[in-house]
Amino acid sequence: ASTQSIQIPALKASRACSSKMLAIIRACVLAVCISTIYADDAVHVGTTTASCTSTASTEYLGNDTVVKPAFSCSSFGDCCDACTSLHECAFFTFDESKKSCTLRSTNAPDTSRINPDCTSGAPSAGPGPAPQPPAIVHVVVANDNIVSTTGDSYVAWNIDSSRNRGFFTRSLNVSQPLGARLAKQAAALSAELPAKQSILRFGGSGNDYLTYAFNGTQCPPQGDTKECMNETTWTNLLDFARAANAKIIFGLSMNTGHDMGAGDGPFPQPWSPDNARQILQWTIENKYDDVVAGFELGNEQNSKYSGKDIAVNFGILHKLLQEVWPKTPLLCGPDPHSYHSAHDVNSWIGDFLDAAKSLGVPMHAATHHEYAEVQLSSFTSPATLDNTGAIAEAVNATVSEHYPGIQIWAGEIGPHNGGSPPCDHTSMRWANFGDSFWYADALGAKARHGYSAVCRQDYIGADYGMVDCSTGVPLPDFFTGLLFARVMGTGVLSASVTTLGASAVRVYAHCGRGIKNGADTTASTHTLGLLLMNLNANASTSVSINLTTGSVIPALPRDEYLLQASPKPTPLSNATGLAGTGLLINGQEIVTAPDGTIPVIAPRVVTDGASPIDLPALSIKFVTVQVSDSVCP
Repeated sequence: ASTQSIQIPALKASRACSSKMLAIIRACVLAVCISTIYADDAVHVGTTTASCTSTASTEYLGNDTVVKPAFSCSSFGDCCDACTSLHECAFFTFDESKKSCTLRSTNAPDTSRINPDCTSGAPSAGPGPAPQPPAIVHVVVANDNIVSTTGDSYVAWNIDSSRNRGFFTRSLNVSQPLGARLAKQAAALSAELPAKQSILRFGGSGNDYLTYAFNGTQCPPQGDTKECMNETTWTNLLDFARAANAKIIFGLSMNTGHDMGAGDGPFPQPWSPDNARQILQWTIENKYDDVVAGFELGNEQNSKYSGKDIAVNFGILHKLLQEVWPKTPLLCGPDPHSYHSAHDVNSWIGDFLDAAKSLGVPMHAATHHEYAEVQLSSFTSPATLDNTGAIAEAVNATVSEHYPGIQIWAGEIGPHNGGSPPCDHTSMRWANFGDSFWYADALGAKARHGYSAVCRQDYIGADYGMVDCSTGVPLPDFFTGLLFARVMGTGVLSASVTTLGASAVRVYAHCGRGIKNGADTTASTHTLGLLLMNLNANASTSVSINLTTGSVIPALPRDEYLLQASPKPTPLSNATGLAGTGLLINGQEIVTAPDGTIPVIAPRVVTDGASPIDLPALSIKFVTVQVSDSVCP
């Protein structure tokens, strides 16, 4: 959809004017504007522009709270306005035939259906296009201070156990072609990480619907909220993880699916570990315990349980693991659903961490879920991308206050929250090159704000995976993650654009992982890894890198990997550009072999590493430069 903005002039206050009065004035101006003006069925307000995304022919049903039942509403814009005005509303559905609007909470897209009469959406930062950058953009990298450190398996990924992600209909058996392909591709990503292995988080809404059919336990009949994990399915997943050189973070079931919609009152508390004990003992007896590195408990239960209640359940899990598990595993949680803005980072996760700490539960990582709600019109919006960093900053502050010293993981992070589109290429909303701007920026922003792992939702499933949901063919996000792992080291540096009017250019800097082009590096003992993006659709620019140490980048060879949309449609999609699934790296079309063999991706070598870095329109570039003076090893 096309987008416009209602611009509210900045209000300037004298020092005698209180900030409170200024806020009242702004609120009044804002209220007048949004109550009277709509543009192309979307509301856009303020100088920072807020808006609503839209997904046509989709009705959000959710599995949780209805903030406001269906009410009379004349347009999508009115429905967007109503949702935007309520903090509790995260998603909405407008029914054109009934002229009605329904407001829902954060779980809304978890269950959805195709309905030609409906358009669903969510409030989001405005998709205002990035302005044309100046011809030369200056960037300063503080190479004298490491601001944070990522984990050795930072670029992580998820397998979702939900039926609508295909988990129960798609075999991961590595003796079969699709399972072998998926494992081989994942192993290629693992090989690029410093740890040489990935984190595979096994989670999702379906996890809490699982009964484990082990040691004689019988599963209930399959239903929308009742699923069964048997020995075959579990063995296939464990073998897949081994072949992919991945360690599993196992999200154990709280088995709340038995209670959903049953009208039997509150969900059971405390958690019973009996069924979990059965699958853990089987895993140990069959010598698969080395594949499982850690555990979560429950998925997105923050609307059903208090943070303290979940912490009590983690205490039960900790005791169970002390009894049965051979080694001390990682405990990760509590996986609240799902941050869309920094405002969503509320007291719940702090309450959990306080209680876990007081109960002596040794948490390894605090985890949360997050969905950016980007779409084609906002993939390259600076305001939309800024949201990811704002959430990270708020989470870091909360975790540091309530349980200092533990890691922070984006335990489930994706471009869109839920939904159940058919896996037949009719829906490719995030299976495209445009999504890689969000994903690359999220990897950079989370690292900058102290995250140790970013678990991409998901590796395969729906139309937002890293690989195609039916064929397993890697999508642009897969190669974005692979190159981030190759170029960007664990030490994170501060980097900033100092040129005015250059919001189209985004930059992140890490300690590098070495030059890959075989050039002589004896004159330099350090490398820096850079992630650069040009969000503007029309103009290229050149980026000049300056170092805070005062030293200059020597004229030594540097490596570059330039990612651009392919001008050719692929068998997966007839679209090109941001909406296409095709990818060029350094001008070469990337084609993966049918067995999952990843093509050799060689860097482009720039002989004079001190020269400005060319950055074409709508491009992502990973760069490794050699430097003579740096805090990096």
